Amino acid sequence: MAGNLVGMEITTRPIIADETASFREAIALGFGEDLNDEAFPPEWLEMIPLDRTVAAFDGDLIVGTLGGFPFDVTVPGGAQIPMAGTTIATVAATHRRQGVLTAMMRDHLEDGVSRGEPLAGLWASESLIYGRYGFGAASENEEIEIDQTRVSVEGDAGSVRMVSAEEAAQILPSLYDIEQARRPGMLTRTEKWWEWNLFFDPSARRSGFSTQRYLIHETDGQADGYAMFRQKSDWETGFPDGRVRVREAIANSSTAHTGIWRYLTSIDLFPQIVFWNLPVDDPLRWKVPDHRRIVRKRWDALYVRILDVTQALEARTYSADGKLRFSVDDPFIPDLGGSFELDVTDGRGSCRRVDDEDIDLTLSTGELASLYLGGGDAHSMSLAGLVRGDADSVTRIDRMFRGDIAPWCEEVF
Repeated sequence: MAGNLVGMEITTRPIIADETASFREAIALGFGEDLNDEAFPPEWLEMIPLDRTVAAFDGDLIVGTLGGFPFDVTVPGGAQIPMAGTTIATVAATHRRQGVLTAMMRDHLEDGVSRGEPLAGLWASESLIYGRYGFGAASENEEIEIDQTRVSVEGDAGSVRMVSAEEAAQILPSLYDIEQARRPGMLTRTEKWWEWNLFFDPSARRSGFSTQRYLIHETDGQADGYAMFRQKSDWETGFPDGRVRVREAIANSSTAHTGIWRYLTSIDLFPQIVFWNLPVDDPLRWKVPDHRRIVRKRWDALYVRILDVTQALEARTYSADGKLRFSVDDPFIPDLGGSFELDVTDGRGSCRRVDDEDIDLTLSTGELASLYLGGGDAHSMSLAGLVRGDADSVTRIDRMFRGDIAPWCEEVF
């Protein structure tokens, strides 16, 4: 995997082991930070294989960085398929608007194609950037704020207990895997990922909050949910106004969900609860009688890029049967686009390339990606002029692609 930027003395290629330190320094600089081994340890970068990195070199100087985590992601129906986790995309301020990111992204996506990975995925630091490379927003999340003095969480619950990080490491992964198996957009986690992304807890990452807390919910003595959170006290007004910042909340049952949120909204001296990443179909607002007290903001979350239309569409299930012919415009890597026929029977689809004749609708690879995990809205995309076809075809693709469970990606990578 290598490229060359036309008309410039800049080349792109994977780094080698001796270049890891300078690569880390370029990443930190690209995000406007000082390189801090406590906040950004070398072990974290080891989760990205060297042959999945891309660096842009101006002579010996690294002026751009990109990498790919080797994830599997859950798709509608529960299958878990390979996805290149696009990450650490930076370009030095001295080299902006010179095609550096485009060259690195081409290397990265073509590498995913060569590996047979049907998808790439990322969290966008700026939402305007990645559509040009064929990514589309495939999931959303809700950022919530709760004043616990004004809410109560209704419903049956089991028992909760706080545990150490050591005990949490034995319990949390299996509970996470249960949720990941059913929820589109969720990612596989390796033992190293748990260690360096979930349990790694240096003070440099706390933003003035406490060490990470671990809450386990049990129903009839069986663990069925957990929460990870931090606390920060505040007495500035003379009254307790502390904050609870939730990192992750996973519930494998309704009772676990109730018990976890009842605990989080009833901690003395900490009336303010914030969570940046709640699934859009989470039932919390229905368990709070005065649900207006939950301040909710919806954001774009996981962006997906389809690298193999046939493989991706045959991996997931569908909510309605039918046949559809559509054309996918892929200006960044034209060979990945074209015309396709999707034939769904009993919820399973077969997909094949077809000639351009008798096409029901057209859309870009970004719009197809936005529909892919089951949370998109073909009707609104049609009204925006992004999905083009007759009303029946738009309704058909919307019904086919809609999922029963909203897609959700549990963490930024």
